[in-house]
Amino acid sequence: MNHKIKENICLLWHRFGPYHYARFRATSKQGPVLGVEFSGSDSTYAWKKINPSRLDRVITLFPGRDSQTIPPDEIDRKVSSVLTAQKPSAVFIPGWSDKTALAALRWCLTRAVPAVVMSPSQEADAPRNWWKEWIKRRVVRLFSGGLAGGSPQKRYLESLGIPKDRILTGYNVIDNAHFEKGARRAGTKTGKYRKLLGLPEKYFICSTRFVPKKNLDRLIRAYSRYLQAGLKKEWSLVLLGDGALRPKLETLIQQQGLKGKVLLPGFKQYDELPHYYALAQVLVLPSVSEQWGLVVNEAMACGLPVLVSNRCGCAEDLVENGENGFTFDPFDLNSMTEALVKITRLESLLPRMGSRSRQIIRAWSPNRFSKQVWTLTGIAVETIPRKADWIDHLILAWLSRRIMTGYQDR
Repeated sequence: MNHKIKENICLLWHRFGPYHYARFRATSKQGPVLGVEFSGSDSTYAWKKINPSRLDRVITLFPGRDSQTIPPDEIDRKVSSVLTAQKPSAVFIPGWSDKTALAALRWCLTRAVPAVVMSPSQEADAPRNWWKEWIKRRVVRLFSGGLAGGSPQKRYLESLGIPKDRILTGYNVIDNAHFEKGARRAGTKTGKYRKLLGLPEKYFICSTRFVPKKNLDRLIRAYSRYLQAGLKKEWSLVLLGDGALRPKLETLIQQQGLKGKVLLPGFKQYDELPHYYALAQVLVLPSVSEQWGLVVNEAMACGLPVLVSNRCGCAEDLVENGENGFTFDPFDLNSMTEALVKITRLESLLPRMGSRSRQIIRAWSPNRFSKQVWTLTGIAVETIPRKADWIDHLILAWLSRRIMTGYQDR
């Protein structure tokens, strides 16, 4: 099937950031795609607004507003108006907990248009309650297919009722070329960039939001133990990002006597990130709950070995223990400390490990996302769309009127 000629699809996201734009751009090269952005702004990510001239096929439903704050009836009217005007062959929807995503799913069900869920969720993300999972299965089984983050995410979608042969992986990708080029640029002038950015000679880097699930307090304590391990050479720790926990983390750093060893440069925009990765030795992601962890993709594209919590959704697909890094138990201080010490002692092997990271991440590019989207479009349009019964409609209406945070995984 020549999707470039026959099909017209919609890609929906809460808000277009640089990661979504990379996926949208790759997909639109293969056929007609409309991007639908729910919100013009949100409080989760402080991304710079993408130049509108680069988004000529993207519609923002609520410019200057966050759709999470808008009444369901207004959302329904807007979603219905846009999708009805576009007449898509298939609609790709981000998850099942956002009010706007649910409105798009209801539109698809009433028009017999196939809906495909895009999901980074894995079963280990949170404790599961049987009745909530029952409700979730009623919703998820209404999708004609699924684009999952990776292997654990695919298994979760299958457990929620989507047939295995209608689920593909490759949702959680980034623009690898952007990070490779930025890292190469900084790598040719390391002295200049190190001085400009105020970075130490050698350091672990952790790039994340300062919120509880990111487990930064335990990382700081593990790093304090790392400094007591008697290593000949010790690396600093750079925590990129910001958030509500910053004051508490600053206090902890002081209490642990780590001032000057742990640096907090703040939140950095997309174009700045590769420079910080390029000058680092290893990425650390210590989250106790993480649907995927795109910072791992970013660091690997920059040629870094990675230390990744085994609770992160990307660990199974992206980390080859001993080859490009190691996984660890984020609840175990000793496990985290041992990972920091082990990789420091393997310093001579870091170039080889970084090279392996680049090789692995090449398979997780926007082109993969595009290929999977068009393959799923073919599957979806050739499959009889799922039908919702009165119980399903009742559940969808109830969910849409609840106060829900949804998910905004990149």
